[in-house]
Amino acid sequence: MRAPLLLLLVLLTACAPRFTPQAPRTPPLNLAGPPPDVVILSVSGRCGPPCQAPRDNVDYLSGRGTLDALAGVFTARGLSVQASGYASHPAGQFRSPFIGADQRGYAALQADLTAIKPWLRGPHPPRLVLLGHSQGAVWLHHLTRVNPDVTFDVQIDLDAICVGWRGDFQALLRGHDQTPSLLEACDLIQVNGARRNIKDVVWPNVTVNLEVQSKRYPARSASGGLPVNYLFDLSGNTRLDGTRQGLQLFVSSREDHSAVTTPRSDAFAWVSARLTQVVQVWTPAQPSRSDQPSRSDQPSRPAQPLAQP
Repeated sequence: MRAPLLLLLVLLTACAPRFTPQAPRTPPLNLAGPPPDVVILSVSGRCGPPCQAPRDNVDYLSGRGTLDALAGVFTARGLSVQASGYASHPAGQFRSPFIGADQRGYAALQADLTAIKPWLRGPHPPRLVLLGHSQGAVWLHHLTRVNPDVTFDVQIDLDAICVGWRGDFQALLRGHDQTPSLLEACDLIQVNGARRNIKDVVWPNVTVNLEVQSKRYPARSASGGLPVNYLFDLSGNTRLDGTRQGLQLFVSSREDHSAVTTPRSDAFAWVSARLTQVVQVWTPAQPSRSDQPSRSDQPSRPAQPLAQP
């Protein structure tokens, strides 16, 4: 009984398409130029049969238009945006026979973040926004954990799932892991006297966390997906002290694990509405004003108060 159930769970993870993913319209990360107002870093999740994870994992959040839709929330405010998408894989770069373009994984994400750090010490540092789906959210929770010197303004989790984590990455990380270990990114730790999965911990350097979980019961959705959802996140996020300051949770009652990533989904409508509230206090960089304070002097800004859903 457990084997068929596990197969269903894997099948419902985001499957890598057999085509070259479409490039997003949002300008890519350009480390050679001036910093934008907002940098979006996104990590997609695990593929399922017939593709082979993690070899065939792909950055589908870019190809589905999800990154463009997210960037639109910021450009509507007059903010300049650059975005970069990554696949669920520890390598900096890899290629799948299913995908017509090289994919970039966690090592590339960390390298790009390291390259961005001089921007964060400048007079007009960009806001950092993270977007992760399924296994992708796990990578990003690890990223925020191992970069405590960086303030991440918003972290968006779309149905964070640990299915296949150690089995997928143990061989690839042998001899190349770090401390804390990437393999431990789905382990349990003590949080305010309770055992919690590390993927559900929002670290102190994250100001606002928006979390989406997919449906628990059979339902149809206009955004697509299966009527029955076999894979969903049941554990809400928490701070290290057990509180939920700056954290918001939305359970998408009509959408499955994959459908929550589509730009026209109920889930993304909720994310957009919450982000619109957050960015009301964000302003474009004004290089001509020498008296504008630097955000680099404020490494741990308090979360903006948000209305409860």
